[in-house]
Amino acid sequence: MRERCQGKLALTETAIIFECPQGRVSAPFNSIIRMEYRSQISRQVRRMKFHWTLKPPSGGKHNRLFTVVYRADGRLHAMVLKVPPNAMRPYLAELDLRVGHRVDVERYY
Repeated sequence: MRERCQGKLALTETAIIFECPQGRVSAPFNSIIRMEYRSQISRQVRRMKFHWTLKPPSGGKHNRLFTVVYRADGRLHAMVLKVPPNAMRPYLAELDLRVGHRVDVERYY
C-alpha cells in the first residue's frame, strides 16, 4: 500500500481489517503480538527491525498512531495507522476483549 491511503478500520469475528482503495490488510486476532496507541512508534516495535515498505508516520504530540504487530506467513508484520483519539476510543475496550491482551496506550498531559 502507498502512504496516506485513507480507509476504514473494521473488527470482524476473527480479525482487524484495514481497507482502502489501494488494498486490504488483515491481522487475525490469534496472530497479534502487540498493539499500541501512542504519539510515536515505541522502542519495542522499532527494535523489531522491520523492513518497512513505507516509512512509519510520526504522530505528533498526542496519541495518533495505532500499531498492530502480528505474525503471518512465518514472519512479523506491522500495521501502523493514524487514528484520531475520538475515533480510536470505541475500539480500545473491544480490542482488549477480542485479542486477549491490552492495547498499550501512552499517557499524555
